[in-house]
Amino acid sequence: MKSGCLINILTIFECSITEDVFNETVVQGMERLYEDAYGINKLIEQSKLKVEKIKDNKYAKKILADKTFGAGECSTLHLYLNSGAKAIITDDRAFLNLLDKSEIPFIIPTDLIVRLYELKVISKDESIKALDRIKEYVSVHNYNTAIRNLEV
Repeated sequence: MKSGCLINILTIFECSITEDVFNETVVQGMERLYEDAYGINKLIEQSKLKVEKIKDNKYAKKILADKTFGAGECSTLHLYLNSGAKAIITDDRAFLNLLDKSEIPFIIPTDLIVRLYELKVISKDESIKALDRIKEYVSVHNYNTAIRNLEV
């Protein structure tokens, strides 16, 4: 998700990422000169987005047993279960499947953009632009559903 949309999310929701997610999105992103990495880093420097250390969680270990997920997904599940967060934001399909099977609330980026529009945090034009920026990273079904929901 582009950092501009992330700024809007952070105005109404308290959000945290793990050190592993920070390393994947910011450190490695900056090494690859991804524009979003710099924007996310700025939000962290401004204390608008928190980077959290995680503690192991027994339930997370149980859910993740015999699964192969990246460090970001694994640490995010531990953080979620230890923090009392309301939901996990992710677009990783395999991780979404695990969260669904485990009855852990999640939000996909396309739905989050629609929700920001519904809450009047962003305009319809901004919503469409945000969806268009992530179009290549999300399923056609989720993109089309989001566009239809903006029309309602």
